Amino acid sequence: MFSCGENQEEKDNDETVQKESSLSLIDNGAEITILGNETINFGEIIQGEKVDLEFRIKNTGEGDLIITDAVPSCGCTVPKYPEEVIKPGNKESIRITFNSNKIGKQKKSIKLITNATPNIKILYIEGTVLSEK
Repeated sequence: MFSCGENQEEKDNDETVQKESSLSLIDNGAEITILGNETINFGEIIQGEKVDLEFRIKNTGEGDLIITDAVPSCGCTVPKYPEEVIKPGNKESIRITFNSNKIGKQKKSIKLITNATPNIKILYIEGTVLSEK
């Protein structure tokens, strides 16, 4: 019984440390601003084509901006984001490659997870995929 309580206490301490370190990252004053639209329309493309798109972002806050992940809504969308710290006032790019494997109107999202407040920013790409002729 004693060892169970000791393990639970260690687990609680680990969770507390993780929460405190997350809070210090989030509360540093970073702010992410999308330069331009949060939605990019790629128009019409033929099924099987790949299209490369770019979102420009800026850290408009007072603290260092860190993007910890970019999560696409499907496997046909591949984001590439800066993994280094973005200093206040600096601009960077989020690059998206969309593989048009399905026909029809498409709207895909990319969820950026950052240390800014709020910590999630969602970007969208949309357009129409036409069948091969």
